[in-house]
Amino acid sequence: MRPFLLISPGFAPQAAVGVYRWVKIARHLPRHGFRPVVLAATFPDDRRDPALLDALPPEVEVVEDYLSPRLLALRSRRLGPPSTALPERQLGGHRPFRDLGDRCVPHAPHAAAAAVRLARRVGAEAVVVSAGPFSAIPVGLHVKRALGLPLILDFRDPWSLHESGDDPDLPLADRARRVIVSALERRFLTRADHLVLNTRRTLEAYSARYPELAERFSFIRNCFDLDLYTHRPETPRRARPSRPFTLLHLGTLRADTAIDDIVAALRRLIDTERLVPGDLVLRQVGRMSAVERDTFDALGLTPFVEVVPPIPQRDVLSELLGAHVLLAMVTAGVTLRINAKLYDYLASGMPILSISANPEVDALLAHRPDNARLLPGDIEGITRALAGHLARHRATGALPDPVSPPAEHSADAAAARMASILERVTARAKPLP
Repeated sequence: MRPFLLISPGFAPQAAVGVYRWVKIARHLPRHGFRPVVLAATFPDDRRDPALLDALPPEVEVVEDYLSPRLLALRSRRLGPPSTALPERQLGGHRPFRDLGDRCVPHAPHAAAAAVRLARRVGAEAVVVSAGPFSAIPVGLHVKRALGLPLILDFRDPWSLHESGDDPDLPLADRARRVIVSALERRFLTRADHLVLNTRRTLEAYSARYPELAERFSFIRNCFDLDLYTHRPETPRRARPSRPFTLLHLGTLRADTAIDDIVAALRRLIDTERLVPGDLVLRQVGRMSAVERDTFDALGLTPFVEVVPPIPQRDVLSELLGAHVLLAMVTAGVTLRINAKLYDYLASGMPILSISANPEVDALLAHRPDNARLLPGDIEGITRALAGHLARHRATGALPDPVSPPAEHSADAAAARMASILERVTARAKPLP
C-alpha cells in the first residue's frame, strides 16, 4: 500500500463540518491502494467526536503534531471557560478577505518541521493539503521543497474566488486583503502539482482565472458515508403514528445560510393553512445566534421551532429520517459552493428543499422527483413547495419513504477519484534522493 502525507489541521476527532470530507475519503482510500498518514491540529478546546477516530481503518494513521506544545501552553493560559449563551452577533462562515490569518498560523514553523519528519518516517510518495485553513499550504510547500514530493491542494472552499469578494459593499480593507490573497493563491498554485476543488462551477471559475494551469485542476464533490451513521435507511417503511409536519435544517445558521426566505414562506404557509403549534415544526439541529432567535420571535414562529444542539455524525441519519422535508439554504451570492449538509441529506434518501442560486444543485437532487431547488427570494415558490409536501403528509399520515442514495456521491466514489489523482501525480514525480 502506498503511503502519502495528508496535512489536514481539521481532522478526527474534531467534530466540525470541515473535518468530515477527509475523514470520509481517508476511510476508503486504503481499498484503492493508498494509505493516508494524517498530520492533524486538534486544539484542546475543540468539540470532539471520538467515534470518528474509531471509524478509521487501521491503515489510516493520525499524528497530532501540527501544533506547537509551547504555543499551546501559552494559549491555554488566556482561554476562559466556554460561553453557553447564544451569540448576539450572527455567526460567520469562511470569509478569507476579513482576516489573512487563522488560528494555525503561529504553529506553521513547528508543523513544517513535523511534516518533513513524518513524511520521511512513513516513506510518503506525495503530500496532500486540506485547505482551509489556507495557512497549511506553505507547510505542504515546505515538504515538497525538502523532499521533492508532488503536492496536491484540496480547496474545501474557494479562496481568492470566494463569493464574499463579490459584495459591492466590501470594505476597503477587505478589498486590499483580497489582492493579497489573489497574489498568494497564484504563487501557491503555480508551485503545486494539482488542485482539487469540490464543485464543478468552482472548477470552471478557477480554470477561467488560471487558464495556463487549468490542466492541473479537477474536482471531487463532497460525499456521504453510510458507515458513519448508526441508523441506515430501510425502504419501504410502514406508516408511523401521526406526528407534526417536520422540516429539518442540519448545521449552523450563519450569515450565508440566512433564514429570511424560509421563515417568510413558513409564516405564509401557516397563515394560509391555518396551522397551529403541533401541526408543524421547524427543527434546527445545530448552532445559531440571537439574530435567528429574534427573527423567529418577530414573526411569531417561536412556538413552531425546536432548536437542538449539534449532534455527533453517527446520529445524523436518525434525525434526518424523522423529518418530512430537509432544508438547505444559502443566500443569493453563493453561486459556486454547495452546502456540505446536502450530502448527508442524499444519504438519507428523504425529500430535500434547497434554496440556492447554484444550478449545479439540480443534478444532486435528480434522484428523487419531489426534491426541489428554489432561488433565493422566491417566497411564493418555496411556500408552494412546502404546501405540496404538507398535502402529502395530510393525505398519508406517514413519513415519506426514503429512496436509495445515489452511489456516485458516496465516499468510496470520492476516494476512487482521489486515488486516480494520486496515481497520476505520483507517476510524474521524481523525489529527491
